[in-house]
Amino acid sequence: MRILFLTNMYPPHDVGGYEQICQEVTDGLKGRGHEITILTSRFGVDPAGITSQDGVSRTLHLQGTLNYYQPVDFFLRRSSKEKFNLLKLQKTIDEFRPDIVFVWGMWLLSLNLPYWIEQWMPGRIVYYIASYWPMDEDPHTAYWRLPARRYITEQFKKPLRQLAFSRLRREKYPPALLFNRTLCCSEYVRDKLVDAAKLPASADVLHIGIDPKPFAEFSKKNKPAENETLHLIYFGRLIEDKGAHTAVEAVGLLKQRGFSDQIELTILGSGHPDYEARLHNLISEFGIAGQVKFIGKIPREEIPSLLSKFDVFLFTSIWPEPFGRTIIEAMLAGLIVIGSDVGGSREIFNDYDNDLLFPAGDANALASRITLLLDGAKDKQQLVQFGRKLALEHFSLNNMIDGIEEYIFATLKLNQKSS
Repeated sequence: MRILFLTNMYPPHDVGGYEQICQEVTDGLKGRGHEITILTSRFGVDPAGITSQDGVSRTLHLQGTLNYYQPVDFFLRRSSKEKFNLLKLQKTIDEFRPDIVFVWGMWLLSLNLPYWIEQWMPGRIVYYIASYWPMDEDPHTAYWRLPARRYITEQFKKPLRQLAFSRLRREKYPPALLFNRTLCCSEYVRDKLVDAAKLPASADVLHIGIDPKPFAEFSKKNKPAENETLHLIYFGRLIEDKGAHTAVEAVGLLKQRGFSDQIELTILGSGHPDYEARLHNLISEFGIAGQVKFIGKIPREEIPSLLSKFDVFLFTSIWPEPFGRTIIEAMLAGLIVIGSDVGGSREIFNDYDNDLLFPAGDANALASRITLLLDGAKDKQQLVQFGRKLALEHFSLNNMIDGIEEYIFATLKLNQKSS
């Protein structure tokens, strides 16, 4: 089977787990004998190196940079970039002749791309949604709708705003997408998008899966005895929404309660400099420099080995995560997981231990959950074994690829019946 993947970014030029999972899925499908082509953006690629190689075409234009909108680009270059993207899509389809197009990440990609796939290949397009992009405001509307911060700038922006919206209306952008065949990464995402009338009620759920092999050789270590230091870790991007500050505050509260010699927290990752400075300020305020240390971002292949050195993963997201990929990775590495009660990540805890959930952003509640382990109220070995079993049986990459294959075959079968 020939499958064309359309995605905004693709490793090694990526920003996180969503794109990394895409690569693992495409590699897995290739290993099963499918022909795969990936059409993605030129994000992270030197302009001189923009090319198509090894089945990955890094040629599409994004609608802006990761952090900034470019209003001049909207008027001077957007039209030509849209035409280029559509011509590239059409050429790829004509040359590769896919049986199915699988739409992955769409953040900052033009919605005209999936719209025209729906027109050109009706019944042969599948969406996998692991974010909330169908209900997000497109970057053009988002920028031009907001008033400028300065009065003088706003006077210039007003007529341009009218011109921009007139152009978008004339182009009928953003287009309405059908989403007739859609998989969501969690029930939470599916229900949220269906309730918002962005997806049809027929949308299905397929949880993200993680490859257990890289964790196998590192997940057999013995856990510490009850009286040993509990090694805690947060790993992820260092931004407000991810809530690492909640973990720091919880350690500060535990010190005040006399547990300072029983806990250590490691923060793995990088992020916004202002937020990192905030974390360091919190550490100083609580006087816990001896209990907290930082490790910068490391290559993904080093994650399994590093995680195996810890006992507990603190999943502290404040934002309702579509899913909790890092939770599964921690379980595979033999860690106990304490998690915030938000978004799709909660579905993992349905079969784990709800006592280890805490209200997002509540450092006092997080401290109390850590205390359950310090006081011996929870059997740590049992939690480790159960978490690993849960991850292997319900959230493996193999299960995810099985589900994608089955869904694609069912989609093609439906298309043949309707032809």
